[in-house]
Amino acid sequence: MAKNKKPVKRILVNEWTPQDITKGLQNLKDEEDMRNLQAAGYTRLITDWLIGINFTSIATLKYGNGKLLNIGRVILPTVKLIYDRDMEIRNFVPKTYFEIEGSFRCNNGEYKGKLIKNKNSKFDTPEEAKSVIDSITSKEGTITDKKVTTSKEYAPKLFSLTSLQGYITSKYSHFTSDKVLSVCQSLYEGKGKGGYITYPRTDSIFLEESLTTKASQTLERLKKGLPYEDKIKFTKTKRVFDSSKVDSHSAITPTYIIPTKLTPDEAIVYNAIKDRFIANFMPPAEYENTEIKTDVDKNIFVTKGKVLKVKGYLEVYNKEEKDDLLPLVNKNEVVDVIEIKPLSKQTTPPKPYTEDTLLKAMKNCGKNVSEDDTTVLSGYSIGTSATRADVLKKISQVGYVNKKGKSYFVTDLGKNLVEIFPVKELFDVDYTGKLEKSLSDIQKGQYTRKEYLTNIMNFIYNSVNLIKYDKPKKISTESFTYNAKTKKFVSDKVISSSKKGAKSTSSKSSNSNSNDLLGKCPICQGDVLEKDKGFFCMNYNNCKFGIFKEDKFLQYYKKKPNKTMVKSLLKKGEAKVKSLTSKDGKKFDAILKYDKNDKGYFSWSIKKMD
Repeated sequence: MAKNKKPVKRILVNEWTPQDITKGLQNLKDEEDMRNLQAAGYTRLITDWLIGINFTSIATLKYGNGKLLNIGRVILPTVKLIYDRDMEIRNFVPKTYFEIEGSFRCNNGEYKGKLIKNKNSKFDTPEEAKSVIDSITSKEGTITDKKVTTSKEYAPKLFSLTSLQGYITSKYSHFTSDKVLSVCQSLYEGKGKGGYITYPRTDSIFLEESLTTKASQTLERLKKGLPYEDKIKFTKTKRVFDSSKVDSHSAITPTYIIPTKLTPDEAIVYNAIKDRFIANFMPPAEYENTEIKTDVDKNIFVTKGKVLKVKGYLEVYNKEEKDDLLPLVNKNEVVDVIEIKPLSKQTTPPKPYTEDTLLKAMKNCGKNVSEDDTTVLSGYSIGTSATRADVLKKISQVGYVNKKGKSYFVTDLGKNLVEIFPVKELFDVDYTGKLEKSLSDIQKGQYTRKEYLTNIMNFIYNSVNLIKYDKPKKISTESFTYNAKTKKFVSDKVISSSKKGAKSTSSKSSNSNSNDLLGKCPICQGDVLEKDKGFFCMNYNNCKFGIFKEDKFLQYYKKKPNKTMVKSLLKKGEAKVKSLTSKDGKKFDAILKYDKNDKGYFSWSIKKMD
């Protein structure tokens, strides 16, 4: 606006210390080089605002009954992660299995072993296990193999914000991830003398290779006076320094400025960062691992033991490892069989998310995306290291999730939101991955901000109208309002007309003539009608039965649903469909079915006709 024609520079610093600020001022970046990064950041902000302001408004008006329903690009997939885990736990059916354990006596003591058959230790039935036990009649066994190996355990990688939040919240119950970030910010800014830690809002667990001198100088200051000072040696290793694995900011480390007065909470976070940094320049812990194989009537029992031999980096944590000691045995030694018995065990459901595991799930949800997929950013995350803590705080505040101890679980409000809100893309973690891919392309200069925002606004416009309207003039909707006392959505069926002066009627009134009626919903027996976007039960928001005209499964076979197909599905449970097109372009006829799958969603099954 000032019509500036002078050159513009930007400062980029990783540490809030006098030394780094001076260095940053001496190495200013050309504004030209930063424009794509600025465009990507600005576009992300606009995207989240557009999605949040529009969908929060329409959801609150449609379903909220005066309660704000906060809808966001990062909030919804996070709630969906917790919802899916809850459903896995609720629907989990434990399965009993059996193992066979042998107890043996050798010259130097007793030990136990687990029977391994064809690389498997599990038996499905008690009869199967009993049959094996009954076949073992010998009272003696022979040690056919004894292996002693050494293994090294290196210090955990340096902290990113996410891993630091997980580490602190799992150890200290009074910390939340939001509080960890707040304390980190305080340590980063320091108290007048400069910052005590490097930039905390980072996803990296490695350091830039250019930081070797600085890291060495910091280490020399920090190690002075420690009881294990002589074991701390600076080395430049790929486990610590790897520029190729640093996105924008390096891992969190202490700076050369050593704090003198810290609050108790600041001390907890600072010492965690300092200890992790020091541990990465200490020798690894070393273990002696022993594996014994005992043969009894050609049945092999395997026994494993582990002993800590060298403490290494564990000295930083003053950690005592419990040794799993075994008696001294020799190969070919004959041992007595004390007992062979079955052990009954059960499979266990997945564990509820804790703050630590949920943060990791948000960070790692895109790890399995193939790099060949050009539509989704490989390795994408839900949110950024700087926003995840705020997201967890917000989904609790708005009532979508609660915590019991350290475990998260979805509330009735959150559960109903996931099941009722019709814009399913916003729950899909891969949708976030697709947006992140586009934002990454903007940063690289391969995609324009205008193109991206045009697509976003089209998506929002169409999705808001999907929620608002079924037909242009006469709309049959079933809205849901949240009842604070029962903590559930309450169905409020209404029929409204866009014609001026039209009267509202109850849901029992007909909203179409009999020719529009295609059949009865297989879930709730409500009327199934044709709408602009597809064929839906009049109670769609409750029972979820509907077939979209732009159904992606049918689009794959170059087919659109029609009234005849839908009528057949409703009457017979299946429909014979002609002239579907396969991937290689060949035409074929098939029988289609449309039923609920194991996860409670409707999906297609297809059977080719001869």
